[in-house]
Amino acid sequence: MFLCAISGTTPTVPVVSAKSGNVYEKALIDKYIDQNGTDPITGEGLTKEDLIEVKAKPQTLPPRAPTQTSIPTLLTSLQSEFDAIMLESLEVKKSYQDARQELANALYREDAATRALARIMKERDEARTALASVQATIGIAPASTSADAPADIDMSAPAPTLPSETESIITATHAALSSTRKKRKPAPGYATLADVKAFTQQTTVPSLHATKPPGITALDVAADGQLAVTGGADKTVHVYDFASGKTLATLKGHTKPVKQVALVEPQGGAGAARLAVSCSADKTVKVWSEADDGAKWSLQHNLTGHKGEVSGLAVHPSGRLVAAGSTDETWSLYDLTSGQTVKTYDALPATEGSFAYTSFAGHPDGILHGGGTQDGSIRIWDVRDASALAASLTSHASPVTSLSFSENGYYLASASATDPTVKIFDLRKLTVLSSWALPAENKVTEVRFDPSAQFLSVVGTDARVYANKTWEEVCKFDDNAGELTGARFVDLGKKLVLSGMDRTLRVLA
Repeated sequence: MFLCAISGTTPTVPVVSAKSGNVYEKALIDKYIDQNGTDPITGEGLTKEDLIEVKAKPQTLPPRAPTQTSIPTLLTSLQSEFDAIMLESLEVKKSYQDARQELANALYREDAATRALARIMKERDEARTALASVQATIGIAPASTSADAPADIDMSAPAPTLPSETESIITATHAALSSTRKKRKPAPGYATLADVKAFTQQTTVPSLHATKPPGITALDVAADGQLAVTGGADKTVHVYDFASGKTLATLKGHTKPVKQVALVEPQGGAGAARLAVSCSADKTVKVWSEADDGAKWSLQHNLTGHKGEVSGLAVHPSGRLVAAGSTDETWSLYDLTSGQTVKTYDALPATEGSFAYTSFAGHPDGILHGGGTQDGSIRIWDVRDASALAASLTSHASPVTSLSFSENGYYLASASATDPTVKIFDLRKLTVLSSWALPAENKVTEVRFDPSAQFLSVVGTDARVYANKTWEEVCKFDDNAGELTGARFVDLGKKLVLSGMDRTLRVLA
């Protein structure tokens, strides 16, 4: 016995779909095809020609035509209504299944959207916290969103990281310097844009350091331009006096090329000695002290503890501390007086990316420190908190080999030796303020803001000076025989001292 796939009853005239094989009442399936043109069960296209009538045996004679008042008429009417109900029931079932599927999809999308929103809110809160930390450090008050906005950022002070005496030095120095930043202007008589545009080479000091291997790899110069400290590929540190034209000292002790040097001016008043700090690929930082008569220099401290080469230095503006970054994914804070390690800042496991520092710099107010890493990111630390970053910036696609904070504390310049691009970050917004590319054949070894924050020097294949804010190139020097490695504005910005791998110091004025 056959049953209709639509009505579930025994069909009077059974037909079979040639496509799906389902049995239907002929009158019922004909109506459905006229309305939809598809198989009601599978949804495939279906025509009346695709229906095959089932030949029942014995055949019955068709009923006589009913009259409007006869019982057969009533039965036919009821059959028609039944057929219509069955068709409607089928459509309701199909709509019900479609609605269930749509509801399931909507619930899935809602769940995914909720998860994405929660992640975005978490990232927003982390970004707000980092921005507030940097703004507070550089003396910019964070903008208030509304008077009754909920306090969703924890601004409590971090757990103590430093000894109380060291933290007092850092806090006092920061308070003294940051309070005058907005009023800070270039010193009277400081070089103007026109002066820098007119720079030409005035003096050269050739044949510094040894010839095997040759090259000056690091440079620092006293603010008055009288004394220069250089580091070389020959593993030595030289102290050169411009006034006498003599090398005052050749300091030996490093066993690998010197990466960076820093000159520390006397901080203890009359009789205090100047210091020279050097770091090297030999994993050490050395502190050299000047004798009372200035004629002799000697090793005062040998600072160790790193397992990778020390790639950069940052002398604290108090002159009593120095920070050093290393490729071993740590950076350290040292006391220049005692030669002791104050604190070592380790990589943060929860933070993705590299902490192997290929360059290092300190903010002019002494709290923030920045380390450029091997993967092109920049890690910004608050020296008072070793448990979290103040901010993390994406800079280059290759190791960041030079960093420089501007004197006003608002900007951070970065460069990579394998990417001839200079980037300027606005620390108030943690965004790239400006970026420009040098010629493809150029190599950039150092970027450096001048003491007035009016100019930025970029050296490598040649030397270029850019004006702050407009970042217009105002000076270019390319009369060098080897790659340039350092640049310092001295003597109220009226001179620019350059060092290079050709073992020569050059003075532009």
